[in-house]
Amino acid sequence: MLENKWGLRLIAFLLALGIFLQVNNVFEVFGNDQFSQTQQTVITDVPVNVIYDDKNLYLSGAPKTVNVKISGPQSIVKKTQSLMDFTVELDLSNSKVGDYKKDFKVTGISDKLKYEVMPKSATLSLSEKIQETRKVEAEISSSRIAAGYELVGQEVDPSQVTITGGEDEINKIAYVKATLSDSEKLTQTTTSQAEVNVFDASLNKLDVTVKPSKVKVNTKVIPTSKTVNIEPNTKGTLPSGLKLKSVELSEDQVELFGKRSVLDGIGSLTIDVDLSKVTESTTIKQKLSLPKDVTSSKPETIEIKIEVTKN
Repeated sequence: MLENKWGLRLIAFLLALGIFLQVNNVFEVFGNDQFSQTQQTVITDVPVNVIYDDKNLYLSGAPKTVNVKISGPQSIVKKTQSLMDFTVELDLSNSKVGDYKKDFKVTGISDKLKYEVMPKSATLSLSEKIQETRKVEAEISSSRIAAGYELVGQEVDPSQVTITGGEDEINKIAYVKATLSDSEKLTQTTTSQAEVNVFDASLNKLDVTVKPSKVKVNTKVIPTSKTVNIEPNTKGTLPSGLKLKSVELSEDQVELFGKRSVLDGIGSLTIDVDLSKVTESTTIKQKLSLPKDVTSSKPETIEIKIEVTKN
């Protein structure tokens, strides 16, 4: 009788526990581990492998990367995302010259996963491959030249590049430019690396391959200057008993530095010579008085030889 009583209690407890676990979805929670859970994620910037006759044909329009959305068991999704053990392809292996719209294909991915390539397809063009050698023109924005300096020369090394592309694109080439993208103001001769871009007559970038893709650009920058004549300008009068014989300057020209717009407006300079302080023949040094917005001169001082005689 006692044994039956405890047996009934045990059965009742187990039934109650089962009902509790079922009501609270405990079985579902325990069974919902990483092997049974589903997950969805987007893998970005997946490289695209394009299969075509790259010896004789030139391909344009193909993106370098795409995004791939995958969904399926959590463990497989995480593994695929970590290992990237699949390939996105565009197959034009049997295609000839022409335009095509092709869907991306994914190979090597687990059959337990669903996937979607974004975008789904690509519009492509195959044309006969042509190579040409073109001269590179250096291009630098005037905003990169510091105030008071000017660009006097540029050299590109190498001066020519090999451009590969389809016949239509090659025929459109109008400019091959090495563009300096750095924003630092230039105050001296500098050598920088510049990317080479190819444009049509409307400055639209062309879909071609350039080798080398970067070149060295030597940019020669010097201070902006102008050489002008300089003449003495006598002021005041000599003391009584003296007569001015001559006034000679050590330089008859001076080089001025500053903005080009300012320098272009200067024709010549004068240097004032105060005769009221002269008591005998002498040579003095005097600093030049510079016009507004002229930053400096070469030389900065002038020797003035003053000769006088007695009446």
